Amino acid sequence: MAGIRVVTPTGLEATTDQFGRYHITCAITPYEDRGSNFVLKLDDRTLPSGYRLTTNQVQIQRATRGKALQLNFGASIYRVVGIDLSDAVFEPGTTEIRIQWRPRLNLLLEELRKAPSILRLSYIADTEDEALVDRRMEAIKRQLTKDAASDSQMLTIEPEVFWRLGGPPKRPSVRVPGSK
Repeated sequence: MAGIRVVTPTGLEATTDQFGRYHITCAITPYEDRGSNFVLKLDDRTLPSGYRLTTNQVQIQRATRGKALQLNFGASIYRVVGIDLSDAVFEPGTTEIRIQWRPRLNLLLEELRKAPSILRLSYIADTEDEALVDRRMEAIKRQLTKDAASDSQMLTIEPEVFWRLGGPPKRPSVRVPGSK
């Protein structure tokens, strides 16, 4: 994979080529006579969508003078399944899903059981209270995690809230006459 970034603690950076290779020259060895540890971290934000690391994000090897090192990272693509939620999915003012949408959660779980997957759980918010949106997202995550717990696969959920107006609506602070 091209364009994946690896970084050392001292700030040396490298980006992978079209074959996923990178090269860092002249890594300084603080103790040239006995060697020192060389640390390299992969920036997982530069992985393409759907890819997840299958190795440690940080690799450490002993570096000695005149010896080349090879540090390999692994990543695998997961199937990404997305579901969009909104206020219309829930009973008004609650975290309870409307009866007509409940069977859809079972279909979603069946789809997730077919192969290792990442679930992108998106909520399209409009004028709802921010706390209610958060409670709804937590309730759905809890329900899906509980239902998926019987499977041998671990479910990874990536929650995200999109506000149509750019953010939660501003609630005017109402003052009662005569109060401070």
